[in-house]
Amino acid sequence: MKKTIIFLLTIIIYCLSTQNVNAQDIHFSQFYASPMSLNPAETGFFDGNWRFTNNYRTQWSAIGVPYNTISAGFDKPFKLNKNSNFGLGVFFVNDKSGSSQLTVNKLFLSGNYMLTIDNIHNFGIGVQLGYIVKSFSLDGLTLPSQYNPNSGYFDPELPNNLNAWDENINYPDLNLGFSYKGKSDRLNPFAGLALFHIINPKESFLRTEDKLPMRLVINGGVEFALKKNIIIKPNLLTMYHKRAGDWIISTLGYYLLPEGKMIEKAFFGIQGRTSFNTFDAIIFTGGVGLYDFDIGLSYDINISKLSAATNNRGAFEISIIYKNLTKTLTKIALPCDRY
Repeated sequence: MKKTIIFLLTIIIYCLSTQNVNAQDIHFSQFYASPMSLNPAETGFFDGNWRFTNNYRTQWSAIGVPYNTISAGFDKPFKLNKNSNFGLGVFFVNDKSGSSQLTVNKLFLSGNYMLTIDNIHNFGIGVQLGYIVKSFSLDGLTLPSQYNPNSGYFDPELPNNLNAWDENINYPDLNLGFSYKGKSDRLNPFAGLALFHIINPKESFLRTEDKLPMRLVINGGVEFALKKNIIIKPNLLTMYHKRAGDWIISTLGYYLLPEGKMIEKAFFGIQGRTSFNTFDAIIFTGGVGLYDFDIGLSYDINISKLSAATNNRGAFEISIIYKNLTKTLTKIALPCDRY
């Protein structure tokens, strides 16, 4: 049965990844299910031997060519000593958007040093070094100079008046992050801060000196047990990129099933995305945990002014996380009578 589940999940992700995927920048509503795109300091910051993550998002299909994103990541912690670990990981994103066929491929290598204090406080500092490749095509675009006033339509045969441009660009990128996780019997707080594009790489198809500004990401929340089998996890994410801001306020609820069941847990949640100038979307999330997989589905209901064109249809996401849990037995000392 377990092999069947793994096979079906592999087929689902393969089918999604081979569709005409389109979008511009990483933007997952299930940000907590894409840890290495959230913060480099999340690399290897979990209990287990290794972890595989896979995310897919499609957006704005109601108003034209959709924006789609697919990502995949693998990370693993390594024990250094009693109080410290080191995490290594690799993270890939393929992102396409719109009629221009703007395609972005990102590949990052992540490293993270984790320190534990008093078996309660866990700190991480992580770094990502990556390489970005972007391309687009003018074939599906018409520019202002191609408007024909005689016909009242755009004519792609008219000159576009672009003197010099590159349809392919590439550059290195560097990200840095800090993370904290606390552990107690019922209350587990967490927080993170990440800086992306800290070397401000040059990014321009028009051969100008435009540089990619730094992006700031802050997240935090707390996980607490209402009952032995019910866990509530409110959390917050905010991002700032130049003059653009984004907030996601989220609450997830987990119901743990008895051990030995095929489905280990079920979870659901509701989120709100806003920039405080406009309320963008309400997001509903649900999923299950089975055979060490966490499978999540979410849908964004668009409620901004754009909803007149989208008919409230926003984005669909699927996330899959697989954690290979440690099987090593903890050494314990048993009292023994002396003879």
